Amino acid sequence: MPYSEDVEKRIQSFDTIADIISAMKAYAGVTIRKTEQIVPNVREYEKNVFSVLSDLIVNYPDLPLMKRNREERIIVAFGSSQGLCGAYNEKVADAVDDMIREKDVLFVIGRRLTLSLLLRRIAFENYNDSVLSVSGIQAALEKTIVQIMEIYRKKEVYNLTFTFTSVFGNKAQIVIEQILPPDIDRMPAMGPDKRTPFTYLNTEDIFAKALEELLYISFYRCYAESLRSENWYRLRSMEGASETVRKHIGELSSLQKYIRQEEITEEMLEILGSGMFFRESS
Repeated sequence: MPYSEDVEKRIQSFDTIADIISAMKAYAGVTIRKTEQIVPNVREYEKNVFSVLSDLIVNYPDLPLMKRNREERIIVAFGSSQGLCGAYNEKVADAVDDMIREKDVLFVIGRRLTLSLLLRRIAFENYNDSVLSVSGIQAALEKTIVQIMEIYRKKEVYNLTFTFTSVFGNKAQIVIEQILPPDIDRMPAMGPDKRTPFTYLNTEDIFAKALEELLYISFYRCYAESLRSENWYRLRSMEGASETVRKHIGELSSLQKYIRQEEITEEMLEILGSGMFFRESS
């Protein structure tokens, strides 16, 4: 049977773990609130850029980029580089496994997600680390877009599809979203005007700039949504871990009391057995 001092050390260790879990829960909560504030505004801006591209595609169907191969795809899968977020990466990896085709080019975001994909023997050509905070999105975004555009220059491919996790209310779900070519039918309320827009600028230049802006804002949104989802999973994992730690501390506290009582009883028996309380008979 362990001594009460040993149990006390174990309780202190669990108290330290509980403090770390509380700090992680607080950080995850702050990150979730920050991303929830910016995502609606980003979506609205993305909607406006999408409207511009819709007008151009409908009114100028002979744009060079529109003639590229639409069968092959660039798939960008968003995961995490940090752990302690439950089944977050596993679910994204399952979605990629279900959708990927032989000629697809897979671009992975998140070191932990790469490990999940390798376990499923899914090959990928490029990957970047995920972001840890909202402030890190900008730098990661610029690096990723440069790499994606390099793939576009090397391959005659036009289709770009994102796979990421999004949180709706109290539920997280995998989203597979086609970014290019823009799916005009999915936004019928903002369908293009039947009149051809007048512009003194080169149509291809306008399309290239609008396309660049769509890529930028779509990547930004998915980075933000993935960051929110990752911390949503992490917060729930930490809540479960916190409950487990509290349970262990309670069990150890009960064990410590029991052991201490046994130690006191043993000490009393040793004292009584020594005869120090008995007087010598005269």
